[in-house]
Amino acid sequence: MQNWFKYGVLASLMIGIAVPAFSGGIDNKQNFSGAYAGSLSRNAATDGADVAAYNPAGMMLMKNGIHVQLDMQPFHFDYDHDYNGNTQTTHTTSVIPTAFGIYKKQNWAAWGAFTVNGGGGELEYKDGNIITQQIKTLVTADLSQGAVPGGMGGFSTLANVLVWQNQKGIVLPNPSVGLNAGGVFSNEYAYAESYDYTLTAGMSYKINDMFSIAAGLRYVFTDKDVDIHGLYVQGGTSTHVIGAYTQEARGFGGVLGINIHPSDTLNFGIRYDTRVNLDWHTHIGSQSKGTVGENILAVNDRRDGQRAARDLPAVLALGAEWKVTPKLTVKPSFTYFFEKDADWGNQNRSVDENSYEVALALQYDINPTWTLTTGYLYIDVGMKPENFKIIEKMSPPLDCHAVALGAQYKMNDRLTFTLGLASYLYVEDTAPANLANFTPEVTYDKIFYQVGIGIQYSIF
Repeated sequence: MQNWFKYGVLASLMIGIAVPAFSGGIDNKQNFSGAYAGSLSRNAATDGADVAAYNPAGMMLMKNGIHVQLDMQPFHFDYDHDYNGNTQTTHTTSVIPTAFGIYKKQNWAAWGAFTVNGGGGELEYKDGNIITQQIKTLVTADLSQGAVPGGMGGFSTLANVLVWQNQKGIVLPNPSVGLNAGGVFSNEYAYAESYDYTLTAGMSYKINDMFSIAAGLRYVFTDKDVDIHGLYVQGGTSTHVIGAYTQEARGFGGVLGINIHPSDTLNFGIRYDTRVNLDWHTHIGSQSKGTVGENILAVNDRRDGQRAARDLPAVLALGAEWKVTPKLTVKPSFTYFFEKDADWGNQNRSVDENSYEVALALQYDINPTWTLTTGYLYIDVGMKPENFKIIEKMSPPLDCHAVALGAQYKMNDRLTFTLGLASYLYVEDTAPANLANFTPEVTYDKIFYQVGIGIQYSIF
């Protein structure tokens, strides 16, 4: 009877993963550790301190003692914007550190984690991207109609009032500052940096041999830095058009977890991260204040002193680990992101459906010292590219297929080393031309490579 129960529950979970009815995946990140980089599926993990982030109730199956883990994740990615027969690319290489700690004693455990749960990293388009192309088209356009004098560029002093204020209801901060049509926009450049640093701490409790629970508090602090600029030359006059701003936000959320361990060969993990309310405070850069650049930012809902919501969505993570043989373990995971329930204010109201990830990993224990892992991950994103705004255009959320390989070496009972390698192959997507917004057809594409290196030390 017990075997029928565990096989039935596992089959139900895997069927639910194989045929999900949802879609999406935009702001939240899941790649927190070297073990994840080597498997892509950790939602039911019980074998490392990083379970504080993936399956906090599952740590009750670990040994009593102190477990500390440090991870470094070097990564490289290329993002492409293809439009008007040209390709603009950003190449970025960086390193993200994470840390985890657990103190477990009998039926109780205290834990903490430092992770990066959102943000797009650091991006630099040295020759501009689709955002600067849109600005270029709009600045150099002639919006003259009827009795309106010719040469009314998209951000001329006439357009500031006649188009943006009277027609669109947008009062620009500097209506007397403008650029006439007929010039040339060059030296395009776009830069953005954003990380959602996250501190989480909580407690776990073992109810009995089958059930454990966990609860924690999460604090997210994040800063965003954006610089978009170019040079506009018209009638022998050169004007530097600079749209630079920073945003910062702080917020709290909660974490809840349940671990179900019906037998020594089967384990289930459930984790729910609540939504983190983030109220972003915008500061327009001094180089943009009082210029046409500040007007352009205002058209894109970026104003000095403005507060705008962009919550970190809630997450539901489900996973299982089935020890098929003494050496082979199968690990499916399903992660669902509640973006439609998050308040994104005027940042972007165009989430089509919620996001999800499905993953399947295999673990093979060669011997008590060496373990190998491999995994596959599919990400389905619930936002159409024609609905991208500044944040999404800089770091486009796309559907993705990822594969991973990993290895773990246990030097002794106290010291463990983990190495993971993952490749994320995104599915390119195209936004049709939008003449009303002066945007040409654009195809977004990207590729992401991740290395995960982890060291765990335990004191029993």
